[in-house]
Amino acid sequence: MQAAAILPPQAMDRNCFSELIRRHHLMLLSYARALAGTEVTARDLVQDAFVAAWQSLGKFDVTRDFGVWLRGIVRNKWREHCRLHAREVILDEAALSRLEETLAPYDAGDAELFARLAECRAKLPPPLAEAVRVFYDEERSSDDAAAALAMNPAALRKRLERAREALRHCLATNN
Repeated sequence: MQAAAILPPQAMDRNCFSELIRRHHLMLLSYARALAGTEVTARDLVQDAFVAAWQSLGKFDVTRDFGVWLRGIVRNKWREHCRLHAREVILDEAALSRLEETLAPYDAGDAELFARLAECRAKLPPPLAEAVRVFYDEERSSDDAAAALAMNPAALRKRLERAREALRHCLATNN
């Protein structure tokens, strides 16, 4: 078995590292949001992970995928966060593995798609945006989401249908 090639610190300068971070930023933010459940905590986790990655860059195994390595750092930062904030619910290893499997097909090139999707979501009218947030971001069932929004489940499903159509149209037309 061949030993893993470890990246010499001088092999990656600040510009190269910055470019890799730009390519992976949205994917990592999505991953951190799924772990943390809140935007603020997700942004903190990603920022802390970038600092840790820069400090540990000499230990990066160039035979591994950079995005996978960064997700591992974010996951470790999440575990650290949970230890410090014991009241928050931590995802178990099975849930973390499923999340990793979900993100595996997406590479850094998909960051543009995630960015466009975020822009399109920001353009949704408030009732549609709130339905998407409660149903998808909070991962509630349609009955639970409808109750949270004080509407019946059929109306929520129709609202989500309209939101998905608006997002499809926005992504297809780039506006």
